[in-house]
Amino acid sequence: MKNNFNFTLPSLEATKYVLDNGLKVYAFENKNMDVVRLEFFFESGGTMNQNQIYSASSVNSLITEGSSKHSAIEIANTIDFYGAFIEKSLDKEGSNVCFYFLKKHQESLIPCFEEIIKDPVFPQTELETYLQRLRKQFLVNQQRTDHLARYNFYELVFGKEHPFGIKGSLEDFDLVERKHLVDFYNSFYSSNKCSIILSGNIDSGLIALLNRYFGQNDWKDRGEMKEKSLVFSENRRIIKTIDLPSSVQASIRIGSKTISVKEKDYMGLMVLNTLLGGYFGSRLMSNIREDKGYTYGINSILYSFRDVGMFLIGADIKQENCQDAINEIYIEIEKLQNDLVEDIELERVKSFMMGNLLRSLDGSFELAENFRPLLKHGFGSDYYERFLDTISHITKEEILVLAQNYLNISQMVELRVGNATIMK
Repeated sequence: MKNNFNFTLPSLEATKYVLDNGLKVYAFENKNMDVVRLEFFFESGGTMNQNQIYSASSVNSLITEGSSKHSAIEIANTIDFYGAFIEKSLDKEGSNVCFYFLKKHQESLIPCFEEIIKDPVFPQTELETYLQRLRKQFLVNQQRTDHLARYNFYELVFGKEHPFGIKGSLEDFDLVERKHLVDFYNSFYSSNKCSIILSGNIDSGLIALLNRYFGQNDWKDRGEMKEKSLVFSENRRIIKTIDLPSSVQASIRIGSKTISVKEKDYMGLMVLNTLLGGYFGSRLMSNIREDKGYTYGINSILYSFRDVGMFLIGADIKQENCQDAINEIYIEIEKLQNDLVEDIELERVKSFMMGNLLRSLDGSFELAENFRPLLKHGFGSDYYERFLDTISHITKEEILVLAQNYLNISQMVELRVGNATIMK
């Protein structure tokens, strides 16, 4: 598919297979590679659905720590012997477990992966060790301004009782029990709530192995926990300071809920966000880092959840310049709402975004990584072509309207963390 800039984006049209139990497999094949990337994406395995805080992260972290047949050490030794490695991650909505391995070892490794995905036992000793490690990290984080800013910002934006805003405490570690992990795993790590995303050197033999070990009905939903239906409140102006007298810097977070990635203006909002603070040449970087010297780095980000978005500006700032930096942030927002962007600046942003998009899709692993959001949100394979078209055709007049509609300072949360005496 061609565009006005004379290059073609790689296709995100995955080859689709369906295993005997209905589990869908999406494949991006590259016969020139020796490595395979095998990702299990659990669409409901995020923290929003946990009933006991820390249980979702415990499941995701400890799923590799032993099965009914093999101990954590035995599983780790098998993975190491065949030169494979594992990545695990989760966010508020979903989770994934990703295996990387050489194609020649697939027959030896797939049975091991089956044990990890379908038969974790979450040993009590491993859970206690994991929670103890989290406790120590929790205490360290209480002295970090950036962590406190990030952790508390979600609470202020979404509300302290909302699944996106609930914060854990030190006491919550003592409440986590193995049964919480088992309940969460049984409810959300099942074949009917999973998709497999494959990339690399894929052949019919691998598909047959996946069907043999993951295509049966022995790991369907068998838990009682249900996915939560979320309601999001209106934005409101909140200004909060968290005093950390021992800090040597301040951390600031400014932002609000915004439109979902499914809304028609979201792609244009991504262009606006990049111009404001989404790359090294952005207005916030030019003003607050390059001109004023208040920080080493400042950026703005758009987070895309299923039914809501979040706009966030974040930076670590010299404490004595904290209020001045915040004032400059609002000045830059107001400029975007009142003045048309210069043509040369908009073209520079467009060039950066197009180059970044092309780089992000360079390779079968990268295609698989970028396919997951399409799967999560139900987008077609032409999503990135449509995004490219938005980047190339958006006008400075449209940027102005987007800034006026979606960067409402009177409805933003403003959070600062640091020595309150110095930050005044």
